[in-house]
Amino acid sequence: MMHYLSDVNPGVRQAAAYGVGALATKFPGSNSTYLEFCKNCIPNLVNVINDPDSREIENMSATENCISAISKIFKHIIGQDNLDEATVVTWLSWLPIQEDDEESVHIYGFLLDLVENNNVFALGKNNTNLPEIIQILTEGIINKTIKSDDHPELMARIQAFILPLQKNEALWTAILAKLPETHKVLLSGQ
Repeated sequence: MMHYLSDVNPGVRQAAAYGVGALATKFPGSNSTYLEFCKNCIPNLVNVINDPDSREIENMSATENCISAISKIFKHIIGQDNLDEATVVTWLSWLPIQEDDEESVHIYGFLLDLVENNNVFALGKNNTNLPEIIQILTEGIINKTIKSDDHPELMARIQAFILPLQKNEALWTAILAKLPETHKVLLSGQ
């Protein structure tokens, strides 16, 4: 499976990435039989994501499945407490996703896991990454990779994250100032 992460065919790369993510989800924990295998797949997954053509339409599903596979490895195998700052910052730089509404629940779910657990690397020093996180989540809603009908639990978590921020007027104003107009419009309707 690891070999197929580098296949020239994007469909093969997508299937291999999906398989790696499924292993991480089905066999979780630091004692997982697949711990080393999943960890060893990370460089190949990253290579797919970082390829200059990774965001081209024909490669998008493979790329987003790689992002999801890494999210699942981080969540289910490695554990968020074992991630360093560079890893979290790099992972955040791959977001938002644009197409895969099936894998979005895993990707954005992991983002919310980090935020809900006050992960300082995700939130940034003094919560400086809050505007970026809000922009990532609202972009997922705008591009329909997050749908309230398909992902009600994820939407509830997003609302639970945003509502307290909206109640702090000074903080919310500062966050909105850094967002594109389309995101502000969406957030004003919540």
